[in-house]
Amino acid sequence: MNTIVPRLFSPGDGALPPALTGRDDQQAELSRCLADLVGGFAPPHNVVMLGPRGNGKTALLNWFEGVCAEAPVDVVALTPPDILNHQALADALASRRGIAKWLPRKIGLASVASAEWQPHGPAHRNLTGALTARCRRRPLALLVDEAHALDSKVGGALLNASQRVRAKAPFLLVLAGTPGLPDRLREMDASFWSRLGEGLLGIGRLDEAAAREALVRPLAAHGVSIDADALDAVIEHSQRYPYFIQLWGDALWKQRATADATPIDAAAVASARPRVVARVDDYYQSRYEELRAAGVLPAAMAVAPLFQAGIDAAAQEHELDAALAKAGIEDATSRFRELQALSRVGYVWRPPGQVRPIAWSAGIPSLMTFVMEAGSKLGECG
Repeated sequence: MNTIVPRLFSPGDGALPPALTGRDDQQAELSRCLADLVGGFAPPHNVVMLGPRGNGKTALLNWFEGVCAEAPVDVVALTPPDILNHQALADALASRRGIAKWLPRKIGLASVASAEWQPHGPAHRNLTGALTARCRRRPLALLVDEAHALDSKVGGALLNASQRVRAKAPFLLVLAGTPGLPDRLREMDASFWSRLGEGLLGIGRLDEAAAREALVRPLAAHGVSIDADALDAVIEHSQRYPYFIQLWGDALWKQRATADATPIDAAAVASARPRVVARVDDYYQSRYEELRAAGVLPAAMAVAPLFQAGIDAAAQEHELDAALAKAGIEDATSRFRELQALSRVGYVWRPPGQVRPIAWSAGIPSLMTFVMEAGSKLGECG
């Protein structure tokens, strides 16, 4: 009978890792906002977290939700499918009784979704009033994951309401999404989102120390160590990408459970590698097909060589533009749109908080190698 190995690491879609490392600055900013709410007033800004998929935005949201739940603060966690229209948004933010108290009788709950929700219209003002009343009773943190997929009208109503409510009551809105989130926010006719200051948080790959700690700390807590050379090999292959670190941790943990050797050594890494490589290649194939389906594979192949110098290679926008022009995209507007499309899927992105010159980074450098190789073979096949 096979022994079932208890799960330690969490390769998946948003589960908290056993060690949430490398996010000290982001956790500190969120904690400051929570302290404001506990003190009875709104933070000076909302929070927007953005970064390519697989870097732990959802995990960080889940961490913050847990912290809020332990404080005298209400917390509501939503995704775009939860708030497809304004009635769903109203229902999510207040009890039906509370909403009914604020909505005009001619609109009512049953027909609020069909009402005209202009940014400063009557229905919007009543949503703002209901939310303000709730937050005066008890501070509220609203967390919206996958915010880049928000309906623009619903998102605009939410952003405008948040600005008005924060002027009167302790309320915090936290939005998390891909690097395409700023484009989506610009469509919501709420320009003040760009004045977030410290509330604009980039969530990218981990630094070297945090990547090592994410693997070593959970193993050490269970009395398992890992050789320096073995750890080096794992970190190099993982690209310091949080999802891949969890894949490696899971594979090594399972490997350790079926072997007597401790610490984990190069042989254990070699034995676990095929399992990890297969899952990474599956992931890369999915991302490659996404680029093909979006029609941006040629652009993805064109910019990839700019990021081959090393794991932290970066490029300025004029270099990306030149690479796209060299690939035959002659119109400047078309090149900009191609770059936006690559950013929306996290293939490349521009981390916030930089001092000029502003640099673009690869979402996952080794994905670019995969795309170049797969795309070249596709071209050879005709």
